Amino acid sequence: MTAKNILIITGILFSLLLGSQEGWSETVEIKIIKSTFIPTVLKIKEGDTIRWVNTEELLHTVTSGKAPTPDKQFHAAYVKKEFEVTFDKAGFYDYYCELHQAVMRGVVIVRPAAGGD
Repeated sequence: MTAKNILIITGILFSLLLGSQEGWSETVEIKIIKSTFIPTVLKIKEGDTIRWVNTEELLHTVTSGKAPTPDKQFHAAYVKKEFEVTFDKAGFYDYYCELHQAVMRGVVIVRPAAGGD
């Protein structure tokens, strides 16, 4: 095989890889810093996973719903380190910390995976 053919094949494979990344799922972090979810609003696509990371010594919850009413879609009591949820359905997902609900609230916006902006 000539160097030219190798370059052509490499270019085609590279293009295919880049084109198929749209369907790949990602894991995105929301950090708990100074009793705040950062970022407080996060846009992802269907199939993506969010990992909440508690950087503090304080205990926090990650509870779905609008404070003070949980909707039971997801819940992690007393997150010491990390908690993950994969979002398979488009929509708006409010969440809060049950212990600090006056100041710790956030929302995840899940877009459809195909053509999702």
